[in-house]
Amino acid sequence: MNFVPLTAAHCMGLGPLASIHTGMDITPEMAERLEELGGVAAVEGDTVIGIGGLMERWEGVAQAWVWLTRDWKRYARAITHEVARNLIKADYPRIEAAVLHEYKQGHAWMQRLGFEVETPCARKWGADGRDYTIYVRIT
Repeated sequence: MNFVPLTAAHCMGLGPLASIHTGMDITPEMAERLEELGGVAAVEGDTVIGIGGLMERWEGVAQAWVWLTRDWKRYARAITHEVARNLIKADYPRIEAAVLHEYKQGHAWMQRLGFEVETPCARKWGADGRDYTIYVRIT
């Protein structure tokens, strides 16, 4: 598996997602915007395993985001290592992330990556109207 700069084609090439569907399908316009923001794609041959990155909210604060396919668990160690490496080298003293409130595997992954719960249940926080847990990583 390789980690490469994110392109709109990677975004549009994602297979079935591993997590509970967020209700947000990636449109061509969103894919182009994600490419502009920058990020990383995990690819195995022609298969996109996952995409992710950091989106600056304002100076010193970024929002971490990731979409992983169902195949990601086969590559979990490598992906987790790459994400952790990128978080360490990120030039943001505050990085936030949100996980669907009921998605237990996502909560465990956030903790492995050094995030702490800031808001246990942000009601109707997501664009999909569902509840999320908000995490933060302070450096």
